[in-house]
Amino acid sequence: MTMHDHRSTVKDVGGFLRSADLMNRAFRPTVAAMFMSKSCMLLVVSVAVPLGGMGCGSTPKKAEMVSEGPNVPPSPLVDRAKCNEKDKHVITADTDSDKKPDSWKFFKSVDIGGQKTEVITCKQVDLNHDGKIDMVNYYDDGGSQIVLEEIDGDFDGKFDFTAYYNQNKRVRDEFDMNFDQRVDLWKYYEEGKLVRIEKDRNNDGKVDEWEYYEGGKLDRIGYDTSGSGQVDKWDRAPEVEEEAPGGNAPAPGAAPAGGVTPAGGATTPPAPTAPPPAGGAAAPAAKPAPAAKAPAKK
Repeated sequence: MTMHDHRSTVKDVGGFLRSADLMNRAFRPTVAAMFMSKSCMLLVVSVAVPLGGMGCGSTPKKAEMVSEGPNVPPSPLVDRAKCNEKDKHVITADTDSDKKPDSWKFFKSVDIGGQKTEVITCKQVDLNHDGKIDMVNYYDDGGSQIVLEEIDGDFDGKFDFTAYYNQNKRVRDEFDMNFDQRVDLWKYYEEGKLVRIEKDRNNDGKVDEWEYYEGGKLDRIGYDTSGSGQVDKWDRAPEVEEEAPGGNAPAPGAAPAGGVTPAGGATTPPAPTAPPPAGGAAAPAAKPAPAAKAPAKK
């Protein structure tokens, strides 16, 4: 029997403790140097044990965020049973030598080319060693790519950041900015590039602000000022355009424009050739400064 452990690449991003921090990161949030003062982490214990009765085998249901709303596109479907220890081979690790497991890997036996092979289905990590799961990675059926990542950035036992991937490219991020277990900010990507941000500003469960990005720049913003769940006001981006948060920006024309319907049913107006001037009129040219007078002769 062959065991495959396809691990995701770990990047040192200097740490995170807030969801707002995570929102602006360009790559998958990682934890290589966040909570350890040592220069490296030693794998001290790696044993296969059943998790029944330990209370840490599965992600707690109370920790999952709610991402629902009448004008919110449904989240990609992910089989959360992949983090259930039933029919799985579970390997634990003690990374801080306290004789308590803080990493769990779930493997399942599958038939690949007529050969029984164990592939990883899920990985759970207790980042700060408090007995609670702080990060969960769900893998595809082949165990080679992460399809869902959940993170508890403030260590309160509740997830506040979720990232979805397709073919190893980020497609959607979800954030709980006020830590009430409900998603209130969504980011959408095409070919790994940020194209849209949706926000629930008043925390009523509906998106009320839409930001669209083109060519790596904020292009336009739609607002729901009536509570209908649809855009009823549009603003063009200022002349000094903001760059896409996290550095992920789409190629020109990737964001919806000219009759494409965004979430909520509102239609995006065609993009004008240039942003309208402030106040509807061009500002007058500034007068040249007067020439300095020569000093009087004595």
